Amino acid sequence: MKVFERAVRRAGIPVAMSKGFNPHPKLSIPLALSVGVTGKDEIFELELIRPIPPEVLTENLGKQLPKEIQILSSEILPDSGKDVVRSIVYEVIFSNTDFLKTLKIDEFLQKTSILVDRTKDGCRKLFNIRPSIEDIQVRHNRLVLMIRIMPDGMARPDEILCALSVSRENEFFEIIRTKVNLSSA
Repeated sequence: MKVFERAVRRAGIPVAMSKGFNPHPKLSIPLALSVGVTGKDEIFELELIRPIPPEVLTENLGKQLPKEIQILSSEILPDSGKDVVRSIVYEVIFSNTDFLKTLKIDEFLQKTSILVDRTKDGCRKLFNIRPSIEDIQVRHNRLVLMIRIMPDGMARPDEILCALSVSRENEFFEIIRTKVNLSSA
Protein backbone atom coordinates (compact mmCIF):
# COMPACT_ATOMS: atom_id res chain seq x y z
CA MET A 1 0.00 0.00 0.00
CA LYS A 2 2.90 2.36 0.71
CA VAL A 3 4.11 1.93 -2.89
CA PHE A 4 0.69 2.98 -4.19
CA GLU A 5 0.34 5.84 -1.69
CA ARG A 6 3.69 7.27 -2.77
CA ALA A 7 2.98 6.76 -6.48
CA VAL A 8 -0.42 8.50 -6.17
CA ARG A 9 1.20 11.43 -4.36
CA ARG A 10 4.08 11.73 -6.89
CA ALA A 11 1.64 11.50 -9.84
CA GLY A 12 -0.41 14.39 -8.44
CA ILE A 13 -3.64 12.37 -8.50
CA PRO A 14 -6.44 14.17 -6.60
CA VAL A 15 -7.15 11.38 -4.13
CA ALA A 16 -9.61 11.80 -1.25
CA MET A 17 -8.18 11.65 2.27
CA SER A 18 -9.61 10.02 5.37
CA LYS A 19 -10.70 12.21 8.27
CA GLY A 20 -9.20 12.31 11.72
CA PHE A 21 -5.89 12.96 13.46
CA ASN A 22 -3.75 11.02 10.95
CA PRO A 23 -5.39 11.36 7.51
CA HIS A 24 -4.31 8.95 4.77
CA PRO A 25 -5.29 8.50 1.11
CA LYS A 26 -8.48 6.52 0.46
CA LEU A 27 -6.95 3.54 -1.33
CA SER A 28 -7.92 -0.11 -1.12
CA ILE A 29 -7.16 -3.51 -2.57
CA PRO A 30 -10.42 -5.49 -2.32
CA LEU A 31 -8.80 -8.83 -1.48
CA ALA A 32 -5.26 -9.02 -0.15
CA LEU A 33 -2.95 -11.71 -1.48
CA SER A 34 -1.96 -14.55 0.81
CA VAL A 35 1.70 -14.95 1.67
CA GLY A 36 3.48 -16.89 -1.06
CA VAL A 37 0.81 -16.25 -3.72
CA THR A 38 1.64 -14.21 -6.82
CA GLY A 39 -0.93 -11.82 -8.30
CA LYS A 40 -1.26 -11.22 -12.05
CA ASP A 41 -4.55 -9.33 -12.38
CA GLU A 42 -5.17 -7.46 -9.16
CA ILE A 43 -7.65 -4.67 -8.49
CA PHE A 44 -6.73 -1.41 -6.82
CA GLU A 45 -9.41 1.15 -5.89
CA LEU A 46 -8.95 4.80 -5.04
CA GLU A 47 -11.44 7.52 -4.26
CA LEU A 48 -10.85 10.81 -6.06
CA ILE A 49 -11.93 14.30 -4.99
CA ARG A 50 -12.48 15.24 -8.63
CA PRO A 51 -12.77 13.06 -11.73
CA ILE A 52 -9.88 12.59 -14.12
CA PRO A 53 -9.97 10.62 -17.36
CA PRO A 54 -9.09 6.92 -16.83
CA GLU A 55 -6.36 7.02 -19.49
CA VAL A 56 -4.68 9.98 -17.74
CA LEU A 57 -4.84 8.16 -14.41
CA THR A 58 -3.34 5.01 -15.98
CA GLU A 59 -0.50 6.92 -17.63
CA ASN A 60 0.38 9.21 -14.71
CA LEU A 61 0.21 6.50 -12.05
CA GLY A 62 2.04 3.99 -14.24
CA LYS A 63 5.01 6.35 -14.60
CA GLN A 64 5.43 6.47 -10.82
CA LEU A 65 5.33 2.72 -10.12
CA PRO A 66 8.23 0.25 -10.17
CA LYS A 67 8.55 -1.62 -13.47
CA GLU A 68 7.30 -4.82 -11.80
CA ILE A 69 3.90 -3.20 -11.17
CA GLN A 70 1.94 -2.19 -14.25
CA ILE A 71 -1.46 -0.50 -14.51
CA LEU A 72 -3.26 -2.39 -17.27
CA SER A 73 -6.46 -0.36 -17.28
CA SER A 74 -8.59 1.94 -15.19
CA GLU A 75 -12.27 2.76 -15.11
CA ILE A 76 -14.68 5.02 -13.28
CA LEU A 77 -17.04 3.23 -10.92
CA PRO A 78 -20.50 4.60 -10.11
CA ASP A 79 -21.01 6.33 -6.76
CA SER A 80 -23.67 3.74 -5.87
CA GLY A 81 -21.23 1.80 -3.75
CA LYS A 82 -18.02 -0.13 -3.77
CA ASP A 83 -17.61 -3.29 -5.75
CA VAL A 84 -17.24 -6.52 -3.83
CA VAL A 85 -15.26 -9.58 -4.82
CA ARG A 86 -17.54 -12.23 -6.34
CA SER A 87 -15.06 -14.91 -7.39
CA ILE A 88 -11.35 -15.58 -7.83
CA VAL A 89 -9.32 -17.70 -10.23
CA TYR A 90 -6.01 -19.26 -9.23
CA GLU A 91 -3.52 -21.23 -11.30
CA VAL A 92 -1.28 -23.79 -9.67
CA ILE A 93 1.86 -24.55 -11.65
CA PHE A 94 3.61 -27.79 -10.74
CA SER A 95 7.27 -28.51 -11.46
CA ASN A 96 6.25 -32.12 -12.22
CA THR A 97 3.32 -31.88 -14.66
CA ASP A 98 2.91 -35.69 -14.70
CA PHE A 99 1.50 -35.29 -11.20
CA LEU A 100 -1.62 -33.62 -12.66
CA LYS A 101 -2.65 -36.93 -14.30
CA THR A 102 -2.92 -38.57 -10.87
CA LEU A 103 -5.43 -36.09 -9.46
CA LYS A 104 -9.02 -37.33 -9.20
CA ILE A 105 -10.71 -34.00 -9.90
CA ASP A 106 -14.07 -35.34 -11.15
CA GLU A 107 -14.41 -37.53 -8.07
CA PHE A 108 -13.43 -34.57 -5.88
CA LEU A 109 -16.05 -32.28 -7.45
CA GLN A 110 -18.79 -34.89 -6.94
CA LYS A 111 -18.49 -34.52 -3.17
CA THR A 112 -21.12 -32.38 -1.45
CA SER A 113 -18.98 -31.65 1.59
CA ILE A 114 -15.23 -31.15 2.02
CA LEU A 115 -14.39 -30.23 5.60
CA VAL A 116 -11.18 -28.48 6.60
CA ASP A 117 -9.93 -27.64 10.06
CA ARG A 118 -9.44 -23.89 10.60
CA THR A 119 -8.05 -22.15 13.63
CA LYS A 120 -8.92 -18.54 14.42
CA ASP A 121 -8.04 -16.76 17.65
CA GLY A 122 -7.06 -20.09 19.19
CA CYS A 123 -10.41 -21.74 18.41
CA ARG A 124 -10.59 -24.70 16.04
CA LYS A 125 -13.57 -24.97 13.72
CA LEU A 126 -14.57 -27.26 10.85
CA PHE A 127 -15.39 -25.39 7.64
CA ASN A 128 -17.01 -26.83 4.51
CA ILE A 129 -15.04 -25.51 1.51
CA ARG A 130 -17.07 -27.38 -1.15
CA PRO A 131 -19.82 -24.73 -1.70
CA SER A 132 -17.08 -22.21 -2.50
CA ILE A 133 -15.39 -24.33 -5.19
CA GLU A 134 -16.97 -23.48 -8.57
CA ASP A 135 -14.70 -25.64 -10.68
CA ILE A 136 -11.25 -27.20 -10.98
CA GLN A 137 -9.69 -27.83 -14.38
CA VAL A 138 -6.39 -28.94 -15.83
CA ARG A 139 -5.38 -26.46 -18.54
CA HIS A 140 -2.02 -26.05 -20.25
CA ASN A 141 -0.23 -28.25 -17.71
CA ARG A 142 -1.56 -26.32 -14.74
CA LEU A 143 -4.39 -26.67 -12.29
CA VAL A 144 -7.01 -23.89 -12.49
CA LEU A 145 -9.08 -23.27 -9.34
CA MET A 146 -12.27 -21.22 -9.66
CA ILE A 147 -13.44 -20.12 -6.23
CA ARG A 148 -16.67 -18.30 -5.35
CA ILE A 149 -16.85 -15.95 -2.36
CA MET A 150 -19.59 -17.13 0.00
CA PRO A 151 -21.21 -15.16 2.86
CA ASP A 152 -19.51 -17.38 5.46
CA GLY A 153 -16.10 -17.50 3.72
CA MET A 154 -14.26 -19.12 0.86
CA ALA A 155 -11.98 -22.02 0.14
CA ARG A 156 -8.29 -21.18 0.15
CA PRO A 157 -6.08 -22.60 -2.61
CA ASP A 158 -3.86 -24.43 -0.11
CA GLU A 159 -6.94 -26.06 1.48
CA ILE A 160 -8.16 -27.28 -1.91
CA LEU A 161 -4.72 -28.67 -2.74
CA CYS A 162 -4.53 -30.41 0.63
CA ALA A 163 -8.01 -31.91 0.09
CA LEU A 164 -6.77 -33.16 -3.31
CA SER A 165 -3.87 -34.83 -1.43
CA VAL A 166 -1.25 -32.40 -2.75
CA SER A 167 1.53 -31.83 -0.25
CA ARG A 168 4.24 -29.15 -0.37
CA GLU A 169 6.65 -31.75 1.00
CA ASN A 170 6.11 -34.03 -2.02
CA GLU A 171 5.37 -31.58 -4.85
CA PHE A 172 6.86 -28.24 -5.84
CA PHE A 173 4.30 -25.75 -7.09
CA GLU A 174 3.56 -22.05 -7.44
CA ILE A 175 0.15 -20.47 -6.80
CA ILE A 176 -0.82 -17.48 -8.96
CA ARG A 177 -4.02 -15.48 -8.58
CA THR A 178 -4.93 -14.70 -12.19
CA LYS A 179 -8.34 -13.03 -11.88
CA VAL A 180 -10.45 -11.20 -9.29
CA ASN A 181 -14.06 -10.82 -10.45
CA LEU A 182 -16.11 -8.00 -8.96
CA SER A 183 -19.81 -7.34 -8.71
CA SER A 184 -21.41 -4.13 -7.50
CA ALA A 185 -22.62 -4.20 -3.93
